[in-house]
Amino acid sequence: MQNPLRSWLLLVLIGTIWGSSFILMKKGLVVFEDTQIAAVRMGLAWLVTLPFLLGRFKEISKKEWLILLSVGLLGNGVPAFLFATAQTQIDSSLTGMLNSLVPILTMVFGLLLFGLRTWFLQVIGLIIGFVGALLLIVMPDGIDGFKPHALLVVLASMCYAFNLNMVRKYLSKMPSMLITAGSFLWVGPLCLIYLFTTDFTSRFDHEFAWMSFSAIAILAVVGTTLAVLMFNKLIQSGGALFASMVTYIVPIVAILWGVLDGETISLWSISGVVVILAGVYLVNKPSVN
Repeated sequence: MQNPLRSWLLLVLIGTIWGSSFILMKKGLVVFEDTQIAAVRMGLAWLVTLPFLLGRFKEISKKEWLILLSVGLLGNGVPAFLFATAQTQIDSSLTGMLNSLVPILTMVFGLLLFGLRTWFLQVIGLIIGFVGALLLIVMPDGIDGFKPHALLVVLASMCYAFNLNMVRKYLSKMPSMLITAGSFLWVGPLCLIYLFTTDFTSRFDHEFAWMSFSAIAILAVVGTTLAVLMFNKLIQSGGALFASMVTYIVPIVAILWGVLDGETISLWSISGVVVILAGVYLVNKPSVN
């Protein structure tokens, strides 16, 4: 590992940023609708990354532009709307806990569609991870405690997982910022057009409008763009396996924010996320020949 101290600091910082994303969405919902939050997030991220794309369009081939369309939709646009809609009905802490399914779902898509090979312990990890997800989605009340909006978080995590496999297979040599800027080019302008067909501007008359908007802006600029760049740097300095440890930090931070904001975190929920992370640990475990 190059510069271990810097790598550990980056790991904790990225985990804190991504773990805080869910509480920021919750604060945005105080004033704005879920679709408006997602549209602002995508629009601001596009405006921030656009300067890094100017003058570099020719570096991207036609095939890569089509792949960036997929990245823009599945890696950014669709999940942004799904997460915001989910949090209209479920707590931010639960959203953060379920998002820890991403590494497990990434392996599932890798096995089914991208020719990834696995071994016994990783399959056990997949099963354990899904059991943990069931514990979170269906609470101790049994089927009566089923939270349908939690499935939107699972669907968003599936989008992220599929996108990670696409980037790994087809865009592994493209600079991280170029991937980010190129993908937002597909979704950002459309989201801004949609945004101004809503009552977005009139909502600034609300007492807490600027607080909510600031939360969304931080989510867009820091959580969506800056964190991606730092994560790419972490992979380069600490390696992919070390970088994957961010998965363990994100739900912890989401839970802490939830507690601070008065959300009820049950032992059942804690058990569910622990089971998921145990599955993630096995999924990330290298095979032994």
